Amino acid sequence: MELSFALPVQRVALLSVHTCPLALLGGKKTGGMNVYVRDYARTLACMGVQVDVFTRSQDDCQPMVKHELGRGGRVIHIPAGPEQPIPVAEVQTYLQEFSEGVL
Repeated sequence: MELSFALPVQRVALLSVHTCPLALLGGKKTGGMNVYVRDYARTLACMGVQVDVFTRSQDDCQPMVKHELGRGGRVIHIPAGPEQPIPVAEVQTYLQEFSEGVL
């Protein structure tokens, strides 16, 4: 059975609160989620979908918007909490601030 939609998806927002898809792999807290979000966003962008990945800013030296996911894909760093990696268990502390930054 083939699915069809009346309106094609043209824009997608992905939220990756605790990890950035552009983080260097091999670090203590980088790996599967980073790769999955990055590759999923790139795949959608290759299909012509505009993709914005919102992630919590962890480095104040990084620009707020980076266009490193290929054509049509970008990562947007949202200030929420300290400008450094935090334990996953602490992410919920900053979800309200993160949500307000996305909106």
